[in-house]
Order: sequence, then C-alpha cells, then structure tokens
Amino acid sequence: MINSIIRILDRCIGVVAAIALAASALMILMNVFNRYVVLGWLREAGESSHLLNSVFVLTDGVLSPISATADEIPGLLLVWIAFLGAYLAYRQGGHIAFDLVVEKMPPFFRRTAILFKDGAILTFLILLLVQSLRMIKVDGETEIETAEIAQGWFMSIMPLAAILLIMALILDIVKRWHTARSL
Repeated sequence: MINSIIRILDRCIGVVAAIALAASALMILMNVFNRYVVLGWLREAGESSHLLNSVFVLTDGVLSPISATADEIPGLLLVWIAFLGAYLAYRQGGHIAFDLVVEKMPPFFRRTAILFKDGAILTFLILLLVQSLRMIKVDGETEIETAEIAQGWFMSIMPLAAILLIMALILDIVKRWHTARSL
C-alpha cells in the first residue's frame, strides 16, 4: 500500500519536474525568438514594409512583456528542477556514493558509519526545512523583479524538497532495517 502511494508520488514529482523544465525551455526559446527574430529581423524589415511593421508592432507588444521575465523565471524554475531531481535521484539510488571504505569496515564500524551518515543527512534536511520556512516567512511576499509573482512561490520548493527527502531517507532506513533483520 505505502509502496504504491510512494510510486504515485514519485511519478507526480517527475511530472512536475518535467513541466518546470518544459516551461523553462519554452520561456528561453520564446526569449531568443523575440530577441533575434522580432527585435532583430522583423524590426529591420518593418522599416521598409508597412505590413511587416504592423506585424512587428503586434508581435513586440505581445512578446516584450513576457520576454522581460524570460531571464528570471527559468532560473527560478531551475531551482525546482534541481530539488525535485535530487529527490528522484535519491529515491532511485542515482546519487554518487563512495561506500568502498564503509563496505570494507567490520560490521560494528560499518553500522556506526551508516548511522552517522544518516544522522548527518537528517540533521541537514531538518535545518534546510526550518531555515527555508524562516526564509519564506521573511522574504516570501517580496515580488520578483520582472513580474508580480511572490518569491515565496519559488522558495516553496526548499521546504517541500526537505520534507520529501526526509521521507525518502526514513523509507531507506526502514528498508535497510527490514533487510538486515531478515538476514
């Protein structure tokens, strides 16, 4: 039951990360199109043609307000992509691990090293959760420079990711504990 819920959660997080990546890429492509085609070629072509000038004015009027945010928002979405990707990588065992030394230790020291590692990760994630909530409380209502969007919407990934990673760590610890007991 819990495994199927976690699988659904993982898929949903993958979808959100993919949407954030697609939105970021689309905004960057739109900004490049606006900068080089509309403000470059179309503006120059509009100087010699009344029709192309009308297309330029219309296109510039639509794309310029959007492209003003196309530098800032993709960068902020990258934070979402990175944190969601970190969670998914942890869940799938995709993070780089240097466990050769730990694997060669005697059982007692191996368990101690793993316990220390888990404790350090858990401590870091709890600090990330607490401090990110504090940061959102202090600066969350401040709007980003290029749009009327509160920074808190972009910052909300940090406590969310901390909770997800704490949950993943606990699931990993429980899985290891059950595996060790069955041996």
